[in-house]
Amino acid sequence: MIKLIVCKNYDEVSDKAAELVLDLVKANPACTLGLATGSSPIGLYQRLIRDHQVNGTSYAQVSSYNLDEYVGLDISHPESYYSFMHRNLFDHIDIKEENTHLPSSQGDNLQKNCDDYNAKLAKVSIDLQVLGIGSDGHIGFNEPNTPFDSVTHIVELEQSTINDNARFFDNDVSKVPTKAITMGIANVMAAKKIVLVATGTNKAQAIYQTICGPVDEKMPASILQRHPEAYIIVDEAAASLLPKEEVKVEILNTANFDKNTKDGTVLIDFFATWCGPCKMISPVLEQLAPEYAGKVKFFKVDCDESQELAMEYNVTSIPNLVILKNGEVFNRAIGFQNRDMLIQFIESAL
Repeated sequence: MIKLIVCKNYDEVSDKAAELVLDLVKANPACTLGLATGSSPIGLYQRLIRDHQVNGTSYAQVSSYNLDEYVGLDISHPESYYSFMHRNLFDHIDIKEENTHLPSSQGDNLQKNCDDYNAKLAKVSIDLQVLGIGSDGHIGFNEPNTPFDSVTHIVELEQSTINDNARFFDNDVSKVPTKAITMGIANVMAAKKIVLVATGTNKAQAIYQTICGPVDEKMPASILQRHPEAYIIVDEAAASLLPKEEVKVEILNTANFDKNTKDGTVLIDFFATWCGPCKMISPVLEQLAPEYAGKVKFFKVDCDESQELAMEYNVTSIPNLVILKNGEVFNRAIGFQNRDMLIQFIESAL
């Protein structure tokens, strides 16, 4: 089951992904993490480092298993994934070197390397797997048409993947390795929880196909539809092709008020059917509700039908808009509000 989280930008995507990882590490200090490379998770790793430095969150008991590694690069090469992980995470937290694992692309017997990594993965249970996604929908280096039951294997990289990764090699495609060793899709799907991060319009088509398309080996990431707990965290650009969620402003009464307003950020429009300004605000709220889907819940309360609620929230004049945060009054706006004023009012709570 995919749980989609749409954020405004890369920083918010990184914040949310870090929140999920930190919740796990704090709840289970001896957890096992599956880690990814590339530009997408760098912001996540920066937040883990900052939290470690400021709050002292420890990784001394954490184990990690990386998705992949290039074939043909020595681990000392600055663009090897061994170097990437040390530069962007391992060297800045207290994780033990012996607890970090990457598939080896060294030596002449690459199949043995695959078998050895599969043997390691078979002995552990990854609690949370971090993923990026390629513009062609690959996860790890599992290119289109990789079997869903695949385990760690050697892959010939698609030209689109080589082109995407040229930015790490002086924008020279001739310097990009053409092969990699990667966890298979079955290895990825064995994780208890998956967190995929993606940003930018170049990922929009892949995200659309992953979430809305059929589960098909032509789109490797589409298999996440069958995972019990897969979070896909994207910015607005990466979500730009997804169908807009239909969100309506619901009318609440006393009976269903508490259960709908006790959690998160909630905007309540206390109105009356006979109030002219109330009628002018209502369609604007209907327009804004989808734009803030996932961040703010929008409700209306008819003051004539729910007089007790109106009194409880000190509604002595209308229009009367109240923002609740986890059931507590956070802000209030009285009188007519145009669209810009309503946006400013909503943004005050975010």
